Amino acid sequence: MSAQRQIEWISEDEYRDGEELSPIKHEWFRGEVFAMAGGTLNHAKLCRRVASMADARLRGRRCTALGGEMRVKIEATGLHTYPDAVIFCENSRFEGSGDNTLLTPKVIFEVLSKSTAHYDRTRKFDAYKRIETFTDYVLIEQDEIRVEHFRRTPQGWLHITLTERDDVLRLGNVEIELPLSEIYEELEFSEVPETPQISP
Repeated sequence: MSAQRQIEWISEDEYRDGEELSPIKHEWFRGEVFAMAGGTLNHAKLCRRVASMADARLRGRRCTALGGEMRVKIEATGLHTYPDAVIFCENSRFEGSGDNTLLTPKVIFEVLSKSTAHYDRTRKFDAYKRIETFTDYVLIEQDEIRVEHFRRTPQGWLHITLTERDDVLRLGNVEIELPLSEIYEELEFSEVPETPQISP
């Protein structure tokens, strides 16, 4: 989901109060509000699919998966945002009234679009890295079969790219596996034609 800037300076409390009433989701950062624009059909299908797949595999265990309705706050920067899907575990911390602002996500999923891909890979990822509980970042392309998995290790962030329907996304930190064949089950992509061979 892409963010569109609104020139309006409001406090963090005003932002949270407004989100309870607004039909549109917004990011908030240092007094500025950014409206979250709607995504494509592929984007919506992928967000729903990955959240439901993860939640089904986590059922009855110590962690939970939710879709884009869960707001996340990065305490180190103050950024409030809505990942496309998130996994959090027992003893997670929340802020604000109720459990509507998560402070301790473990796994974050973002479905990429042309308008958000660079932001999701750079500044947003840099902000997420400052969350101590955050161990896995998953970027999902919506126009082709391509999933990038960043996993935190003692040596730094390990990066793996998966591009085949038979590949499996393995999230060892929450002990679940998500086959790409299921993630992309409802989506079809046109095959890229092979480069014609020219006879000498």
